[in-house]
Amino acid sequence: MQFVIYAAIALLLFVFPAGNARAMEREASAAPSESAKSPSTIPGFVLELLGDVSANDAGGAALRSFYGRLNARPIWTDGKGVTGAGEAVSAEIARAGDYGLDAADFTLPSRGTADSDLEKLARIELQLSRAVLLYARHAGGGRVKPGAVGPQLRKTPPLPDPAEVLDKVSSGDDQVAFLRSLHPAHPQFEDLRQRLLELRKTKGERARTAIPAGPALRKGARHEHVELLRKRLDLTQAQGDARLFDKGLEEAVKKFQRSNGLSADGVVGNGTRRVLNGDTSEAQTVKILINMERWRWLPDDLGGDAGIYVWANIPEYRVRIVKQRDIVFSERVIVGKVDKQTPVFSDKMEWIEFHPTWYVPNSIKVDDILPSLRRPTSRVMQRYHLRLNCGAHGSDPKSIDWSSVDIRKCSVSQPPGAKSVLGDFKFKFPNKHDVYMHDTPTKGLFSRTTRTFSHGCVRIRNPRRMAEILLEHDKQMSSTRVGEILGGRRALHKEDLNRHVPVHITYFTAIFDDEGVFTSRPDIYGHDRRLAQALLGKGHILPPPPVALRKARKKKRNATTASETWWQPSFLQN
Repeated sequence: MQFVIYAAIALLLFVFPAGNARAMEREASAAPSESAKSPSTIPGFVLELLGDVSANDAGGAALRSFYGRLNARPIWTDGKGVTGAGEAVSAEIARAGDYGLDAADFTLPSRGTADSDLEKLARIELQLSRAVLLYARHAGGGRVKPGAVGPQLRKTPPLPDPAEVLDKVSSGDDQVAFLRSLHPAHPQFEDLRQRLLELRKTKGERARTAIPAGPALRKGARHEHVELLRKRLDLTQAQGDARLFDKGLEEAVKKFQRSNGLSADGVVGNGTRRVLNGDTSEAQTVKILINMERWRWLPDDLGGDAGIYVWANIPEYRVRIVKQRDIVFSERVIVGKVDKQTPVFSDKMEWIEFHPTWYVPNSIKVDDILPSLRRPTSRVMQRYHLRLNCGAHGSDPKSIDWSSVDIRKCSVSQPPGAKSVLGDFKFKFPNKHDVYMHDTPTKGLFSRTTRTFSHGCVRIRNPRRMAEILLEHDKQMSSTRVGEILGGRRALHKEDLNRHVPVHITYFTAIFDDEGVFTSRPDIYGHDRRLAQALLGKGHILPPPPVALRKARKKKRNATTASETWWQPSFLQN
């Protein structure tokens, strides 16, 4: 009986190519030919199925190839109906929502289907195989192409191969386990999934307590809103005055602020109130779903052959080194401004520079240096020890006619030194964005809660320790040797890595921190809203990027003002 079902499927797939479906429809509506009269040549349900099985896409080609083998057998049906494997796979796909997917995307047969009609069984067989292929694509590659929603990720890993999916799902003993293995293997994905299930379980069980507008609440204050704040943070008051803002409440507020990317000062002002009142269960659910989608865009093995990788997460302002799934380094970073965003991409670190030379990018040449050079009294070159080389036009900025010379064709560099904007280290992973990681002399900026100050590069608070870990792993170089190079002559020293280290610059706004605490970070670049709209049609549920709004207001306020030190804040932000 299985062979008969296979034969029916093979007939659907090969006797009548999908590309000729429309022609066959026209022939069927016209006067029937001798061949069209034969039910063994054109079964009545062929035309309906051929529209779904096209050889022009990878899934359709894989189905044709798989069911066209001489030893092919149905996977999901037998002579009596849907098999146990078919029922189990259908049930698992129907639970796609538990993994952040949408079960409505998949067409599945009715549960408990039992039928000996070969036409229906062939249709069910193909229906389930198509659903499996689509599930594999969504689970292993996501539902949204990153390029369709702005600079979310510039290059994604290849999608699951349909032919391999069919081979594995048909040869394995546990098809459900195979489907689950298609989802990202990173622990962060599973943690987010569990958080999603918790949110859905508790949805509507308890109304959120709102904190009305009022005075700033801080330790020592006594106010009726303090009691509401305790309820909002699920902080019980065993004894004493519930309206008193005590030390325990202050610590709970700081924890909430840290987990939401706010300044952890323990004071409930207007900003903290907005987050307390606006962090709804639905908004959290949307945020988790879009961050689960982002994990599908990354490879499961982030370290590759190197056995170690560097992971910088923009909304956290943090870089980590992960070795065999253990975090061996975690440090604060500075990322790009809203109008000079750090791109989201993956690449490989090839070398580390001690005492690097800074080659000024064109954006800073045009926006910062050129306007200053046009002033007769400019000392920008001397102040920052910059060197200029404009070829035939010379190297003296005062002798160059900047109305006719394009500064972008000139080389502007800064050698190693105490004022070097790159500090003592540069971590190079060549890419089309000309972005890298480096040291910085402006250490004070790392104490800020919001650290969007650069022109796109990632600045690291403790680059020496990062270099020590990477060089020890790759070249068994001791920290003593690193110190010797660093303390030597201020000249470029380059260490090539034997095994290039994967670097992943990501944009996760819902994440579990190094202590395993769930944190929701502000959408500083506005990526969340675009992805939520494309994936779920719910971009409006998420708040606009707060930093972008503040920057816009600041720019408007400063539009008519000019400062003699206009270039200082941005000049050090490469």
